[in-house]
Amino acid sequence: MDEANVLEFLTSLEAMELPDQIEEVNAKILDKIVEEQEFVAVLFYKNECRRCVKALQELENVDDDADQLGIAFVKINDPELADEYSLGALPALVYYRRRIPVVYDGDLMNEDKVLEWLVENKNTGDDDDVIDDVTLGLLNTLIDSLDHLAVIFYDRDESDDTQILQELENIDDELDSHGIHIVKIADEVAAREYGIENTPSLVYFENEMAVAALRRIPSLYDGDLRNEEEVLAWLIEQLQTDEIEDVTDEMLDKLIREANHLAVLFYDEDDQESQLVVNELENIDDECDAKGVSFVKIDNDDEAKEYGIDNLPTLVYFEKGVPSVYSGNLLAEDEVLDWLVHQVEDDEIEDVTDEMLDRLIDRSENLAVLFYDKDSRRSKKVLAELENIDDECDSRGILFVKIDNYEEAKEYGIDTIPTLVYFESEIPYIYEGDLMKEEEVLEWLIHHMEHEEIADVTDEMLDKLIANEPFLAVLFYDKDDAEDHEVLAELESIDDDCEQAGVPFVKIDNDAEAKEYGIEELPTLVYFENRIPSIYEGDLSNEQEVLAWLLQQKNTDTIEEVTDEILDDLIANFEYVAVYFSGKCEEGQKCDKILDELENIDDDTDEHGMHFVTTEETSLAHEHGVKSFPALVLFRNGEPVIYKGDISDEDAVLRWLTDDDTLEIPNQIEEVNKRMLERILNTSENVAVYFYAENDKKSRKILTELENIDDECDDIGIDFVKISDDGIAEEYDIVSLPALVYFRNRFPQIYEGDLKDEEALLEWLIDNKDKGPASIIEEVDGKMLQSLVDGFEYLVVYFYDDNCPTCETVLAELETIDDETDEVGIQFVKTNDVDVAEDLGITHLPALVYFEGGVPSIYDGDIQAEEEVLEWLIKQRHEDTIENINRQMLYTLIDTQDYLAVYFFNEENDECPKVLRVLEKIDDEAAEYGIQMVKMNDRLMAKKYGFRNPPGLVYFRKAKHIKYDGDLYDDEDVLDWLTAPENMELNDAIEKVNRKMFERIKQTTDYLAVFFYAEEGCKQCQKVLAELENIDDEADANGIDFVKIDDPQLAKEVGVYALPAIVFYRAASEEPIIYAGGDMKNEENLLSWLLTEKDPTADFIEDMEGAALQRVIRDSDAIAVYFYDLAACGCKETEPETEKKKKKRKGKAEDPGETNTEDSSCESCKQVLEELENIDDDTDRIGVSFVKTQDTKVAERYGVMSLPALLYFEHQVPTVYEGDLLAEEDVLQWLTLQKTEDTIETINRNMLEVMLEDTQYLAVFFYKPNCRACDTVLAELENIDDECDLYGIHMVKIQDAQLAKRYGIKTLPALIYFRNGNPLIFDDNILDEDLIVNWLTDDDNRELEGGIEEINGAMLHLILARTPLMAVLFTNEDDCPDCEQVLQELENIDDEVDMFGIDFVKINDPEAAQRFNILHTPALVYFRKKTPLVYDGDLLDEEKVFKWLTSQDVFEIKDEIEEVNRKMLEKLLDENDFVAVYFYEDNAKSEEVLQELEKIDDETDDLDITFVKIRDTRYAKKYGIQKLPALVYFRRRFPSIYRGDLMVEEEVLDWLQKNRFKHPELNLFMYATGAITFAFIMYTLFLIFCFRNPAHQKAA
Repeated sequence: MDEANVLEFLTSLEAMELPDQIEEVNAKILDKIVEEQEFVAVLFYKNECRRCVKALQELENVDDDADQLGIAFVKINDPELADEYSLGALPALVYYRRRIPVVYDGDLMNEDKVLEWLVENKNTGDDDDVIDDVTLGLLNTLIDSLDHLAVIFYDRDESDDTQILQELENIDDELDSHGIHIVKIADEVAAREYGIENTPSLVYFENEMAVAALRRIPSLYDGDLRNEEEVLAWLIEQLQTDEIEDVTDEMLDKLIREANHLAVLFYDEDDQESQLVVNELENIDDECDAKGVSFVKIDNDDEAKEYGIDNLPTLVYFEKGVPSVYSGNLLAEDEVLDWLVHQVEDDEIEDVTDEMLDRLIDRSENLAVLFYDKDSRRSKKVLAELENIDDECDSRGILFVKIDNYEEAKEYGIDTIPTLVYFESEIPYIYEGDLMKEEEVLEWLIHHMEHEEIADVTDEMLDKLIANEPFLAVLFYDKDDAEDHEVLAELESIDDDCEQAGVPFVKIDNDAEAKEYGIEELPTLVYFENRIPSIYEGDLSNEQEVLAWLLQQKNTDTIEEVTDEILDDLIANFEYVAVYFSGKCEEGQKCDKILDELENIDDDTDEHGMHFVTTEETSLAHEHGVKSFPALVLFRNGEPVIYKGDISDEDAVLRWLTDDDTLEIPNQIEEVNKRMLERILNTSENVAVYFYAENDKKSRKILTELENIDDECDDIGIDFVKISDDGIAEEYDIVSLPALVYFRNRFPQIYEGDLKDEEALLEWLIDNKDKGPASIIEEVDGKMLQSLVDGFEYLVVYFYDDNCPTCETVLAELETIDDETDEVGIQFVKTNDVDVAEDLGITHLPALVYFEGGVPSIYDGDIQAEEEVLEWLIKQRHEDTIENINRQMLYTLIDTQDYLAVYFFNEENDECPKVLRVLEKIDDEAAEYGIQMVKMNDRLMAKKYGFRNPPGLVYFRKAKHIKYDGDLYDDEDVLDWLTAPENMELNDAIEKVNRKMFERIKQTTDYLAVFFYAEEGCKQCQKVLAELENIDDEADANGIDFVKIDDPQLAKEVGVYALPAIVFYRAASEEPIIYAGGDMKNEENLLSWLLTEKDPTADFIEDMEGAALQRVIRDSDAIAVYFYDLAACGCKETEPETEKKKKKRKGKAEDPGETNTEDSSCESCKQVLEELENIDDDTDRIGVSFVKTQDTKVAERYGVMSLPALLYFEHQVPTVYEGDLLAEEDVLQWLTLQKTEDTIETINRNMLEVMLEDTQYLAVFFYKPNCRACDTVLAELENIDDECDLYGIHMVKIQDAQLAKRYGIKTLPALIYFRNGNPLIFDDNILDEDLIVNWLTDDDNRELEGGIEEINGAMLHLILARTPLMAVLFTNEDDCPDCEQVLQELENIDDEVDMFGIDFVKINDPEAAQRFNILHTPALVYFRKKTPLVYDGDLLDEEKVFKWLTSQDVFEIKDEIEEVNRKMLEKLLDENDFVAVYFYEDNAKSEEVLQELEKIDDETDDLDITFVKIRDTRYAKKYGIQKLPALVYFRRRFPSIYRGDLMVEEEVLDWLQKNRFKHPELNLFMYATGAITFAFIMYTLFLIFCFRNPAHQKAA
């Protein structure tokens, strides 16, 4: 048999096709169909979706029409694939035209529209050369699935782009013929993702290998897109030539993230050596592909420098993001190939450079680094050992690299090589064990990955951490001191909490480092915030106090206490340090009260860029001339200034500290930091700023020259400062250092002259200042403009072009209103940067754009009427106006704004201005909720978003839009709609809100979870947020709204002092509940906590009774039921549940006064209940539900006579707990044992009676105590308990000899099988467990008289495997009103169907129904040798069902001789003239003959002979057949036995053919004989009646 062809057939669309039904497929089959079929329509749907079911019903009406049009129609239930396509809400329809998908955005309930759309798109695909438009989600899918794909990134608003697209559509067919698919996309996000900066751009993606690592290899076309012939030639060349693809830096970053094996050549296109290397390496590109290595090249010096590459060309290999640099000869291509193959195939630890290492430490959560010396024998041995655990580290998510760089090792304080360092979120841990024992190393790495510990660091590591971490806790200790270890053990318990709060915790054993900070006694805890240390003065053994102090330091602005050594370091490293020298100061003294007052201005000094500290030490104070204490000193660049005023007056102190005279240092340019520079720019009109690098000699020389003009600048009113903060130059768009920038009213101008010529510089500064506030609109470039838009709240920009004839005239007019705009606080600038104008969608110049808070508004009036312009600007500034935007601005705002409301209007419509005035009333209020409102006069865009005739309002939430259908004149209704939580809600994302939104949501929501976080300065926040996104939908499904908010002040108001944090609000409770359950990244625990807080009663054992209790026992897989009776215990009344909850919450015992009033039995009852409630949560964790009941009737039903009692039910099978109920740990252990181990439950007589009523299939093992044989058998039966459960057979044991006798059992042990209460005794070897399983699942033993048996999914699978003919009724107890009636009708034909050899069962299993594509219940499926056929008639008509089940058409299986029984054979003989019957028995000879006869089954069908087989020896004897196998041919029920050799199938077929068509002469003879016989009879009758004598003559 050709299995490949069989598989091809089985997975083909023809084989799966069902009449009048859309076929169900999976992802793999869908890929195959899309590959093979030109046109495919796919309905994506999901389970339990009413809309999906309705849409499916409608679309099945057009399935046949689609087939006739040549469009294959299938459906798929695959949410992951739907997400991959970014389809959003389901159902969704995707149409593939030659593998290119198009999404239907119309109404799926309108089948005619759907069919019309399919036809239109088919015609488009057939006739027109149209390049399909795709979304980002579809693009990523196409890149993954297509071998060759060309993508045009374009801007739909650019006419040039449209023209180029039209040209390229001419080559669409040629590309198709070469197997290259071409699509287009207009999506800025997609363009940015692939590093496309200019549109249109063409990128070719190649995916030739079926290797996960070789996906998405892009190549950028750098020719002229207008020349379609060149484009076509380039694409074909890409297809045919082995070329290493060129990529952008963004493409490279994407490939490094996603490719398992990637080779990157960093090269210089203009370098001759690089070109030679490229030519050589292109010879091995195919071999690399074959080995699963993607090969790309990049010409980008900056990107190379990021990886520490200074010399080009250089080859770097990345394995799962980890780089290795090739150090050999790049022109020796074979050696390069061998090296790459070696990297792929061998478990080798990658070698990295120092820059690569820094990058990996910054980006990796778990990183192991081996510092080694490649020339050291010891290093080589260690490396060889550690190579053995590289794969295990990879599998656990630990990246493993090595570095041969002693200088880098010294930076981390590593003197001994080799040394292993593990970095967890940048925190280093040094391995101190034996590196030759790789198993111990691996164990150590896994331990650190799974457990949080305080890392031990070197002094160099500590310096790095202090410099890089904004918050850091450091314990200075002595590892040889036992007391220090005790303290350390206590502090380890708060390490996780500190990590969660964003405060990394490390320890260091280094006396010299401790002394640098003035620490004399160990252990000591120091907290660093932005490099400023603060020493903990409390008890280190009290870890909770330590944690509280650390959190207070992080979340509140306190004046840090320092030592003299720390202070000396601060003065040397920071520009402005304010020091409160208190002297010796006890709590409550005046000096202490002054400190409290000064705490009030700590925030203000921080904002001015000053560090405020305090110290009780006086040595340093005396050195700087401080004689009396307390005293306040400001150190300006190391120079002290002593405050002479009243220190207790904090306002006066603040004024003095921030006064320019205090801050200014005579004859010196003041050093400022970022915050102070910002303050100076905000307060001074004229500021000269010298940007420089601190350790640069050139910068220092220039600074010496500039000091000479500092005083002159002061004299003319220019503040002169210098700054060397890291990253500050980039913030102000300064390309190279040193640089001087002059700011006038914050407008920057960079000095282009020689900085060493101080006279020329001074003259330039004076000239710029003298221009003063004259009516001149300042000129800015594009970069500066973006900085101004970000920096100014109110800004107006005049865009012009140097070649524009009217621009100068307009500018002259606008210059006249420059002063007026300044007066109202609007900054006015001009720019001739046409690119910036185009980015804003401005195509006609000149143009005027007003920015408020970064949001643009275009002036659409007469730009030359300056008075009207001024009036419009003032109105925009002071009134509640909605900004006017264009199309490009809309796209930008949709991408950048979380919440955007767009009012579409039409100037010709009189209604629009009226509606606008209404909406402007709510503009400010909407802004308070974080909703940006804009207006737009664009009919096409309005139509796109659903408004053919504006006005209309569209609301965008993270780019997803909804339309407002209410009354636009009702401003309150519009505001309510915009701010309604359900409208602000986003799918699959936690909504970001501000304070105003939060207050509104809190008022309207019953249950609210709030995630407090910080977008900046909180490393943990983003990690926790990523985990929380996974439970957002589950929380929402349980009625809990989830939002996030970045508002530290609000967090403090609700009691949150450490971020991130989660707070839960319940409508009925005034106080919020703060999550204190540990790891916030454990989403399961967090969700459980939220659900518990939503319903606190869930923490207690739920009380149930009656039908509800019985229902929960029936529906639960595992449940423990505590039966008790407080009244029987002598308790006067039941304690209210609320009191119990309070007690459990507080953890308090009952008041002894209360218990004394009740007797000991009552106390015992209550005590048992309280003990069991302590393990309620634990039972939940092991999957056992726990309920309690005082329902004595249910207790009696299960044979429980004495209370209290505990019963455990597993699949309704009860087991009694016989231990001490007060021993809660024993109870928990017993429940855990019952749940996790394969134990057969013990029951009593009452329980058995209940189970016989409720359980369809029940196996009962009868045994007696002290019986060794019973124990042996029981041990065997335990092995098959789970298997029986799987088939829906419950197995229990009972110790009841009297009951055993009732069933005729004389000796124990024994096994009885009850089917609906009917007993059947097992009389074979009870020690053979396989024999017992087969006996229990045997069809004859399983079947019940007078009823359709109920089975489960596993039993169905088992029966299908061994039963050729089977009818299955699929039901649904939860949602099927007709099932019961249908079942009653079909019960009437169960016995008759059984007589025909058809096994009839029923099943209530949604998963099984889904497996066989059953969407609606009840449904009847007929399985013939596992092949299903669904009955589509009336299930209430049992006669029709019976006829259908026993009809030959349904019964026949193609290419196979069907098995029948006596009844079926009789029916076939009655209904068919020609039947061939193969009588056989179960032996090898019969099987051989059967295989031969199967070969002629099709030929007998062609002869209209029904061919069947029957295994029934007694029935064969009825036809005189004594020897089997045998073949009998029935011609109109007359049998003929075949006497030849059954193994020769050709002779058998020839015999059947002869019997089917008898000889014609024989037939004529028979007819002639019959005719003569008939004539003779007629003649005889004629003689008798015609020649008889008359009666009267005889009388005469």
